[in-house]
Amino acid sequence: MVVNVFSYISIQPDWTVDVSTALESTTPGKFWVSAYRLGEASSHGYIQVTKSVSADGTTLVNLSAVDAAITAEYVGPRQLRLSSTGIMSPVLYTGPRSTVACSQIVRGTGVRSFDVSRYGGLLVAGGDDGVLDVYGTQSSQHRVSLEGHIGDITSCLFFPSGQVVLSAATDLRLRVWSASDGTNPVTLVGHTAAITDTAIVGNGKNVLSAGKDGTLRLWHCGSASVLYTFDLSKMAINAIDLVSGEESEEELPVDEFETAGKIVAVACEDGRALLVDLRSRETIAVFTSEVPVRAVAYAIADGLLFTGRSDGVVDVWTTDAPATPAYAFKRNNSPISALRLVQRTEAGPPLLCVGTEDGQLYLVALEMTGNKVAAAEVVEELVAFDVDPITQIRAAPSTTPGASRQSIWASGRTGKVYEF
Repeated sequence: MVVNVFSYISIQPDWTVDVSTALESTTPGKFWVSAYRLGEASSHGYIQVTKSVSADGTTLVNLSAVDAAITAEYVGPRQLRLSSTGIMSPVLYTGPRSTVACSQIVRGTGVRSFDVSRYGGLLVAGGDDGVLDVYGTQSSQHRVSLEGHIGDITSCLFFPSGQVVLSAATDLRLRVWSASDGTNPVTLVGHTAAITDTAIVGNGKNVLSAGKDGTLRLWHCGSASVLYTFDLSKMAINAIDLVSGEESEEELPVDEFETAGKIVAVACEDGRALLVDLRSRETIAVFTSEVPVRAVAYAIADGLLFTGRSDGVVDVWTTDAPATPAYAFKRNNSPISALRLVQRTEAGPPLLCVGTEDGQLYLVALEMTGNKVAAAEVVEELVAFDVDPITQIRAAPSTTPGASRQSIWASGRTGKVYEF
């Protein structure tokens, strides 16, 4: 399979600060830029920021490249557009719209996992000390600590109510918490190695977990019991994505709720990605690559499966032809650390948000010809991280008037969660 290599331009993570500083003073600002094409020497320089006043009194922001063959266009306080002849056509670069400073996470690898409540008011985040913390998204105000795990936090999710949290850690346990008072009424025990990812089924009477023991487990929270164990791999399961397909009216076993029509996409360290029917317990498709699969996202309505590999390649598969990828792309050899589908405001296939272990975060749009993947292109760069791994990506409804897509939230080692 031919892998399409995307050239790209990276810029200083806090470039918006330099622009603001230049607007507030008479001193020009500047921020660094670098252009990369795999297999060739990189190009480095900086963008100088100055201001001027138009005839009607409007303040204009002027951007000019120094020591770099890059064209820069100012779009707004948080956005600019960059291009480079022979390297990259114009791409939108976006800085954070808001930031939640997770003040309780002060050591280790920063935010390992987080989630935002359905209505956007709360954020839960965990690091490497076994403690999760709940914050208000508007003020970063710390609300409550969730203490009980004795290992690194690997996953956390809000239940649909937005008041209850599911967490998992390397201590082999899942815990259910009150986001209001920090109590832990339910603990789920059964994995024999670190838990790597979780999902909530429907309204949350059932939950899913995956682990380094190669199993996917379906749990009933009310009885704190395992309903079914999917033994899927002799190596770790690295990530899962639970999606809803066609539902049926069939009768479900005792303690099982809303599993009909649910499909789980599974990313395995052994190089496979699987689609598993949660209700029938059957593996319905297998997609095989030569290297470990670290991230997965499934666009079930479009019949597209996205897998992120340890060698930096993102494979795009069509579910009706699982033998070989329909398209593949990469930027460099940095492993893919996270994938997330992002819905557009207008109709069309979702965007794919890609996070890497060297701190790149970007949106990819597919060009479809019928049900075939014809091409892919990067349409937006999300800028806040330096060279630290992207640890988590979430998508949520946007509150920005006229937004063309969902809001994207992402975390890394900075101890902060950014909204784009």
